[in-house]
Amino acid sequence: MTLTNRATDWLATLSRESPLPTKTVEQLLLDGGHTPHPMWLEFHDNYAGYAEEIGPGDVAFWGLARAEDAKPSPNWFDPNTVYVVPPTRRLPEAIRCADAHPVHDYALGCDGGFRGIGGPAETFDMKLERHGVKMEFYARGKVDRTLITHKSDEPEHQQLLQDMAPSLVVEASGASAKFYLESRRLLQFNPYIKQLVLYEIDPQNPT
Repeated sequence: MTLTNRATDWLATLSRESPLPTKTVEQLLLDGGHTPHPMWLEFHDNYAGYAEEIGPGDVAFWGLARAEDAKPSPNWFDPNTVYVVPPTRRLPEAIRCADAHPVHDYALGCDGGFRGIGGPAETFDMKLERHGVKMEFYARGKVDRTLITHKSDEPEHQQLLQDMAPSLVVEASGASAKFYLESRRLLQFNPYIKQLVLYEIDPQNPT
């Protein structure tokens, strides 16, 4: 999947360190008796080294492993180490895909599915698209959250979904979350928990 301009623009706001070579990561996996799934290696090729600021002093350094001489030094990863997560009844085998606080649960499944900030999503690219949608929307003016509910099945909320259906952002939407973007409204729908979150541009403070 090729990233949209909005996702590329968001990615460009992140700094990037020199990552551990993908061949080195592949060998670490093989040495540990793990399968170097193509989705994992492709992710590392494309995104290792980017630093995503989650909050003050809270940064996720993307990648399947980090070098001992990385700056800043690996924090939640041991240097030159991969962390494979065994499969469960619900989730496939995965690998930790960022040197980040474990509470953020950055992991990439062998099927390419991502969980962590911006997920769960069918792909890591979808996470980037979601960040891009939000950055583009927030650049339009002062944003107010005008609705949050876990009752998406109520008639007025079903009508809202119907009204905004033509504005579905396909590349940012998957089974667990759907995004609808209009010029002055952004709607996030999480079907599994029946949650709707609506953001609107303050008409008094547009850009």
